[in-house]
Amino acid sequence: MRATDELKERYDFLDWLRVIAIFVLFFFHTGMIFVGWGWHIVNDQTIPSLQWPMDIAHRLRMPLLFVIAGAGMWFALQRRSTGMFVKERTIKLLLPLLAGIFLIVPPQIYCERLLDGQWTGGYLAFYATRVLQFVPYPKGDFSWHHLWFILYLYVYVLLLLPLMLWWKQGAQRVAPGAWLYLLGIPLGINEVLLKSLFPESHNLVSDWYIFNHYLLLTVYGYLMASMPGIWKWLSDVRRWSLVGGVVSFILLISLFMAGVIDHGSVADGLGANIFTWLWVMVFLGYGYRYLSFVNPLLIWAREASYPFYILHQTVIVVIGYYIIQRPWTPWTKYAVILVLSMSACFALYEGCVRRFALLRLLFGMKAESSSPRAFSGAAKRSLGDDLQ
Repeated sequence: MRATDELKERYDFLDWLRVIAIFVLFFFHTGMIFVGWGWHIVNDQTIPSLQWPMDIAHRLRMPLLFVIAGAGMWFALQRRSTGMFVKERTIKLLLPLLAGIFLIVPPQIYCERLLDGQWTGGYLAFYATRVLQFVPYPKGDFSWHHLWFILYLYVYVLLLLPLMLWWKQGAQRVAPGAWLYLLGIPLGINEVLLKSLFPESHNLVSDWYIFNHYLLLTVYGYLMASMPGIWKWLSDVRRWSLVGGVVSFILLISLFMAGVIDHGSVADGLGANIFTWLWVMVFLGYGYRYLSFVNPLLIWAREASYPFYILHQTVIVVIGYYIIQRPWTPWTKYAVILVLSMSACFALYEGCVRRFALLRLLFGMKAESSSPRAFSGAAKRSLGDDLQ
């Protein structure tokens, strides 16, 4: 296979996985309204059958995105100077983050305060008198909420840059092998040592468990992308990865149900992270094998996925605020919120975001959109240019 063909396949399957992971976020964050985990808005009646799927999705969705983000950093640094790389990441990460904090996130907090009876006035008054006080959430009403993903990625870029440049310049390359299966262990050790001391908060300053967790996964993605033949190796061992992932799942579920291990225990921390890493390897291996292609849907979705990510949680919360007050069954509410949220994000993206230069900039998009006719050029290289 020619090098150019290998590069194209690499980018296509990772783009597909990124798009799928962001699509799953609609199901996950809609589900957060119905599982009783204390989210921004909650329905009075829960859906107990959602809890296990939600718990599993929580262990898999963001790890895959951070691994792909790390791989994207490797690809981007192959074609850019250090200065251009930092400038590009600042425009694609920091600018949408700031715009999101001031424009996208506040409606979520407004709906939460209305539902909790902590505010009774209009949105503009809330924004002027509460949001612009800059008191951090949850005590105040200033937050980045789901945009923590973008913030952490930008911090990782700055923090890891010396290491990434050193690794890029090194003559030696690590060969893929069975040792990759062991990378779930450091993730588990991090959780065992830090989760109880620094529970998940996404506040950056005291979020050491989560910060280190996704830092490791970003590093894993970068290092793996630098390994010659890594994607083919993952594809070759994909069945073994799948067997390991299924066995780890069955074993963990059985031990939980039998009362042998408890949530939050050492065994839970180690086992859950081994489960997470095995399934990341499954997704990468099967993704390379079956998703190394491009079509018009991917060309559209690879550009739309970042704006969809920025918009989706606010749209879900705002729509959910009105729907959960209806006298409907929980499953009916779930379905209505899910469908309306997807439709609203599509309408906002197609009708507004992608059509105006300023909005494209604020949502981290390129100045000009990709099209199927343009695919033979710049679109082939999209992974290194995109956020993740």
